[in-house]
Amino acid sequence: MKNPIPVYGNYDVVVCGGGTAGAFAAIAAADQGMSVLVIEQFGSLGGTATNGLVTPVMHTHINGNPQCSYIFDRLVARQKKYGGCNDAGNMFDPLVLEVALEELCVESGAKLLYHTFVSDAVVENGAVTAVKIVNKGGEQLVTGKVFIDCTGDGDVSVLAGAGYTKGNPETGVCQPMSLRYLLGGVDIRKVGEFFESETARTGAKGASYDRREESVYAAVTANGEWALTDCFRRAIAAGDLEPEDEMYWQVFMIPGRADGLAFNCPEFFDHIDGTNPDDLTYSQIRGKKAILRQLAFYKKYMKGFENAYVAEIASMVGIRESRNIDCEYVLTARDLLSQRKFGDCVCQSNYPIDIHGKSLHFSLDGIEKDESRPWYDIPYRSLVVAGIDNLLVAGRCLGAEFLVQSSLRVQHSCRATGEACGIAAALAVRGGVPSREIDGAEVRKIMVDKGAVFAE
Repeated sequence: MKNPIPVYGNYDVVVCGGGTAGAFAAIAAADQGMSVLVIEQFGSLGGTATNGLVTPVMHTHINGNPQCSYIFDRLVARQKKYGGCNDAGNMFDPLVLEVALEELCVESGAKLLYHTFVSDAVVENGAVTAVKIVNKGGEQLVTGKVFIDCTGDGDVSVLAGAGYTKGNPETGVCQPMSLRYLLGGVDIRKVGEFFESETARTGAKGASYDRREESVYAAVTANGEWALTDCFRRAIAAGDLEPEDEMYWQVFMIPGRADGLAFNCPEFFDHIDGTNPDDLTYSQIRGKKAILRQLAFYKKYMKGFENAYVAEIASMVGIRESRNIDCEYVLTARDLLSQRKFGDCVCQSNYPIDIHGKSLHFSLDGIEKDESRPWYDIPYRSLVVAGIDNLLVAGRCLGAEFLVQSSLRVQHSCRATGEACGIAAALAVRGGVPSREIDGAEVRKIMVDKGAVFAE
């Protein structure tokens, strides 16, 4: 007879996934006095922002850039302490963010369990009673009162039987994936001067140098003419780059690293199912080869990279979109385009529709925009998994249509929705009620009372 699976522990709130959303969910729930466990597959928090090297935190495109999060200011202060963040908190060193998130989680009282996967969910009478975990200790169960799915792909929700959508509804294909990397040994001044010279030579935009901050930025895409486009195309013609290298390329500064740059590439347009382990493996293998090809290109065609080296390659493939879970309310394209407001709003955004590799064609005919308050709301109901009493979902896999997801998948929205889930979970535990009965307006009030800033 097989021995029963041992119970690792019992918690008020179980956060599955310690990425951007999960870390904020855990801190918020612990701040409300809950016992909290974070189950994370890697050995650190931050997900795509740290293990995926995704910088920076994108602007909300709302006046004043409200973050809809009280934890945001606390995190920025901790990052600044270690010299890994700019004043606005949008540019950061991924390593410093990793440390700062971990410290804030531990200080809040949340317990971390790294190098652990959720392999199944136990559902009884419409509620999750436990998740099965797998790690070096074997199989175990974690029981809890409320569970929060912050896996990015909605893994726990699917294991619990929730419905979902996936990919572009026209094609079924997901957005492209990337494998990001960092370089060290870069002469930022020489790179900046090279960018300036290419801008002057070509008359195109897309490459800049901030002499005061000693920082650079540049981008190249196949559907435009940029300052560095000619440089890329000469390298492709000579066989030093592949045509795919020009499809999407972007570089950012890294606060605290005087000789470092972060790259949002290479990007892949096939084998891009973030829930398929073969596709993830393919992207890692193909990505590393492309990164070394791009490094050789910089050294040969650009100034300032003579002594550059690869400082880090993301251990996590950058997944823009996979599953979106069926929730009590699913945000629609009309909601976004009309800038709809909700009474149970827990996050606001005006970040643009950002679907890589797709030319957008949609009509605003018959849709009236809220011109006086130019943003859309994410309601609490879009975080409540439909049909399951005690399961919430935060981050890029929350309840939203494909087009809307391309806007809300950025870190600001992931952080705010994670924070909202943590507070809502605590309210549900304290009241002994299903998650759907929590008032999103009350969740937002607690966020604001603790320092979160929302647009008026």
